[in-house]
Amino acid sequence: MKTAPTMTSSAMNKFLLSVLSMVFLFGCQTRLPDESDWTGSMTLADDRKLPLRFHLDLNADPPTGSFIVADEHTLIPEIRISGDSITILISEYQAEMTGLWDGKEWTGHFLRYRRDTVRLAFSARPEPQSSTGEAGEKPPAAVRLAGTFRVYYHDPDGIDSSTVAKFWTRGDSVLGTFIDPSGDHGLMAGVQRGDSAWLGRFIGWQANLIELKLEEGLWKGKYYSRQFAPEIFTLVPRPSLPTKISDGRRTRMKEPRKPFRFEGISVNGDTIQSTNSMFSGKAVIVDIMGTWCHNCLDEAPLLQQLYEEFNPQGLEIIGLSFEVTDDPELGRKNLAIYKKRHGITFPLLYAGNLDQNNVETRIRSQIEDFFAYPTTLFIDRMGRVRDIHWGFKGPGTGDGYQQEIELFYELARELVH
Repeated sequence: MKTAPTMTSSAMNKFLLSVLSMVFLFGCQTRLPDESDWTGSMTLADDRKLPLRFHLDLNADPPTGSFIVADEHTLIPEIRISGDSITILISEYQAEMTGLWDGKEWTGHFLRYRRDTVRLAFSARPEPQSSTGEAGEKPPAAVRLAGTFRVYYHDPDGIDSSTVAKFWTRGDSVLGTFIDPSGDHGLMAGVQRGDSAWLGRFIGWQANLIELKLEEGLWKGKYYSRQFAPEIFTLVPRPSLPTKISDGRRTRMKEPRKPFRFEGISVNGDTIQSTNSMFSGKAVIVDIMGTWCHNCLDEAPLLQQLYEEFNPQGLEIIGLSFEVTDDPELGRKNLAIYKKRHGITFPLLYAGNLDQNNVETRIRSQIEDFFAYPTTLFIDRMGRVRDIHWGFKGPGTGDGYQQEIELFYELARELVH
């Protein structure tokens, strides 16, 4: 009978090392979580923690998700997974969230690529946790943070009062937004604890946090945005939201008798100009926008609604988009994401990047006091610009949003009739 061959000492050592390596490798690998809501925080200036909330389905092919602020869900454009690395790409803003999953927590950095790249640390996990990090009983609020307020920023050069704030409550939550001449800052959500309140917003490119404290009958606060030092402000109650926010600027045509000229590249790669036959004898709405602009995101569904209702009556709508990128291919990709997100069927045109010379040539050479994205031009069948609307107040403004809808409908009806 033959005996089994024996393993040499050297071979045995190699075998044991191989087994130990495999045990270590598989022991360190951690399964990514199933579809779930995630909560966490991002570190802003002064070590302030901005609450994060989003939904991820990492098992989908491709992975999908959305950023969440109260009832608002913003689609995440692209998610990439490589081993234990998770990256959320927001190409519209040349930004990303990237980090490692350790089996319990995803930690990494939010990066916003510019000449001076922004780098903010974050951590998140797929389970509920307190957005303020506080435990124990909630102290009652003697004065609820609710109503409309004039915002007085304490700038080094004086007081800036061109912004209005609006807050309301829903259960234990506080909701609200700031509104300036260019539009609102987007819906913010948070909590109130006694005489203090915190509201935040993160949707992939905005990273804003408001801290408020009631002192001597007035709400005083700090406004944090990404890596910047906070802006100091005081809120003074006012009875209602003004139809127009106080500001000395008035966007208008430099030469009212001349038509507005535009040109851009569509998602399909076609060049479309204001002189194209498709606009001959038509009423036209030109929306000067960008896929990075949250006020433009709020305005887009309304424009699509107007297009569906009034296009049969001779209305054309064009989105003229100025992007962060100067790469036409990436610009068209961003526009394709934007169209899909909002179900847009009217043309969106890439008009180049936000470089001052480009915007000067295309827009400011024709329009005086251009300062806001979006800026919407209402052009009659004769090619005359009948009205210019700058900024847009979104759903977070409540009555202000309804006023915008009514105004846009009124202007569209006047163009087609």
